Amino acid sequence: MAFTLAGPVPLIPALADPPPPAPPEASTLIIEAGVIPRRVRRPLDLARFALAVAITGGTVFLAWFATGTTTGLEQDLDSSVALLPPAAVLILNIVGGIGTLGLPVAVAISLLVRSRVRQLFDALVALLLAVSALTAIGYAVSLLSDPRLLIALAGSTNPQSGATAPVLGGLLAFLTVSRVMGRRPWNVLSVIVIGSLVIVTILSGGIAIAGVGVSLALGWAVGLITRYAVGTPTTRPTGMQIAQSLDAGGFPITELRAQESTARGRRYMARTRSGDRLNVTVLDRDLEGAGLASALWTSLRLRDDSNAGAFNMRKSLDHAALMAYASEAAGAPEPRLLLASEIGPDSCLLAYHHIDGETFDRVADLTDSELESAWRAVRTLHEHQIAHRSLDAEHLLRADDGSVWLLGGRSGAVAASDVAQRIDLAMLLCTLAMLTNVERAVASGIKVMSLDGLARALPTLQPVALGGPTRRALRKHKGLIVQLRDALVEMRPGADVEQIQLERVRPRTVIMIVLGSIAGYVLLSQLAQVDLAALVANAQWSWLGFGLLLSLVTYVGAAWSLSGFVPERLKLSRTIQAQVAGDFATLVSPPTLGAIAINVRYLQKSGLHPALAAASVGVSQVMAFVVHIVLLLGFGVAAGTQADFTFDPPRAAVIGVAAVAVLALALLAVPAVRRLITSRVGPLLREVGPRLVTVAQRPFKLIEGVGGMLLLNVAYIGVLFACVEAFGGSMNVAVVAVVYLAGATIGQAAPTPGGLGAVEAALAAGLTAAGLDAGIAVSSVLLYRLITFWLPTLPGYWAFTNFTRKGLL
Repeated sequence: MAFTLAGPVPLIPALADPPPPAPPEASTLIIEAGVIPRRVRRPLDLARFALAVAITGGTVFLAWFATGTTTGLEQDLDSSVALLPPAAVLILNIVGGIGTLGLPVAVAISLLVRSRVRQLFDALVALLLAVSALTAIGYAVSLLSDPRLLIALAGSTNPQSGATAPVLGGLLAFLTVSRVMGRRPWNVLSVIVIGSLVIVTILSGGIAIAGVGVSLALGWAVGLITRYAVGTPTTRPTGMQIAQSLDAGGFPITELRAQESTARGRRYMARTRSGDRLNVTVLDRDLEGAGLASALWTSLRLRDDSNAGAFNMRKSLDHAALMAYASEAAGAPEPRLLLASEIGPDSCLLAYHHIDGETFDRVADLTDSELESAWRAVRTLHEHQIAHRSLDAEHLLRADDGSVWLLGGRSGAVAASDVAQRIDLAMLLCTLAMLTNVERAVASGIKVMSLDGLARALPTLQPVALGGPTRRALRKHKGLIVQLRDALVEMRPGADVEQIQLERVRPRTVIMIVLGSIAGYVLLSQLAQVDLAALVANAQWSWLGFGLLLSLVTYVGAAWSLSGFVPERLKLSRTIQAQVAGDFATLVSPPTLGAIAINVRYLQKSGLHPALAAASVGVSQVMAFVVHIVLLLGFGVAAGTQADFTFDPPRAAVIGVAAVAVLALALLAVPAVRRLITSRVGPLLREVGPRLVTVAQRPFKLIEGVGGMLLLNVAYIGVLFACVEAFGGSMNVAVVAVVYLAGATIGQAAPTPGGLGAVEAALAAGLTAAGLDAGIAVSSVLLYRLITFWLPTLPGYWAFTNFTRKGLL
């Protein structure tokens, strides 16, 4: 809706505001996007609520699992508080008693004087909810028959003793909704009253420290969720206030038109009396906390993240102004920042010079000169150590005069790292390739940045390095990143193609860490029940020697399993040393990954082309998987065979296998599933297929590779069997084989070095489930891991350093 009024700048839609101090000389047209809400739900309140709930849960968890520690801490605190002089205790009781009633009454009077009747009502509702909730929780805890929880929260097992402090939590909820903690002198008075109440509660001895902490956290949580549910009076400035701020900054306007609202600010188009147009971004505290969850996840996931993170009004204003002034000083083609001004205590604005033109996503006929202009703009930024960090099609502008400008520089960074600049190159390369094609994007980049300069993008050409809009756009251009990498590698064969590890943690890693922690806890629980001294004293050390011998055999099998799938001749002694070096690499990397990297590098240094080296290792891994599954099935059948060599599997197992087979066939009948399998398996087969065909034409090589894999697995099974026999256990070899093969499969999925924790837990659980004594099972697994994982790291380090010194890695 729009109105044109002469004299004072109008507010459209109107809200109650003080009259403007000085009317503009001409009428101003203000067009708002819609009715300004009087109350808004702030994302920061929801984020703080989540924090309060986490504090509550953490307090209960710590108090329950560390009862002795919290009890000792409480006793120390009680003794310290008991040393207070009687006069101080009397003052604290008086302050706490009077403050419990006086502070809410004083805050209520203050809210009434400021005409905040609705806020006072909301605060009283929060107080009632907090008191009711804490009372109900205290009653529920008193009814529980868990003495440990009662001691943790109530301080005793007496069900009549309180487990929470409802008055304390209710007072904090009231103050939270009243929003007086950020105003003087109410913040000081609130801290004094609540602190006095906490000390008095501890002195009374009616509740444990953990109970006090839970009461405060829950009271805060109730206040926050109430404030979020009912909303907070908006701090969003009106159109009149924005126009007045621009006028005070020297830019009187005749038109202000709302454009869009984002999580980072509200955008307006303004026209000055001189006819110039301004792009105005308005920031206010209603947006604070927006993007907090994604910012936390991004900072946890990525190693190099220079983004501003969750929205904070003042920090966002400072960062945007810094980036604008830095870009202007560098001479980069970015819109000039004309004004950064405060509108009020809770809002501010940024006014940029408007450039007429179209963004690249709306241009259908981009010329080579325009592509080169985009590259030159980014080169200018990088020459002054500035990263843009948002080079998608919407932030590249072709002006009406044909020049190219960069938009959205507010998310950039000064003193940018080398990785941030490489990400810029990768992002712009992908954006231009999607708008035109791979050849034109690469050619224009080479012309401006040089081939070596553009090749710096190779390590960051990965989806995780790109911005959200670019990643979403790439979903419609399957394989584009691979095409770009291939084009650059073909032009610059010696370029660094190894991807930079930008991810600090992956979702899969988080899940596996949690599962690994649980597995480690289970393993330690089992270990605590083992009498290691008696087991070691009664161990049969001849079996230990046999296990060490079989452990050495595994390296011969691993060497054959690699060389068997390489048509070129490899020296066996060096290949064995490479496998030993792989054990050291496994110590600092997830299982298999370290050994794969060592093998690929070893083959390259042995004269194989990088593509052939990767294909050979890929063939080896595929065949290893096939052999592993075949052995698992074969030993599973053997483990179910009775002494009379008849196979009588359990009926449930037969039904389960049949059900899985039927389900697999049913899924294969679905076209979408077949397409998914083809998209995942197809590239792998295309990569390893030609190499496998080459190896298949040489039967002896194939026998060498498959024989090595069989020898490798059989030797590892023998080591585990020897460890079981060393501690007096007695198990069928086939059962031990099934446990090893299943445990190795689980270990491959663990993100920890060498599958640490997951392998031990899986093997120990498998042996115990197969009928072995728990103490013997844990001891056998620990001895097995000592022989096959820990001891080989010493010669592995020597082999790794020796290969590195000789240039073989």
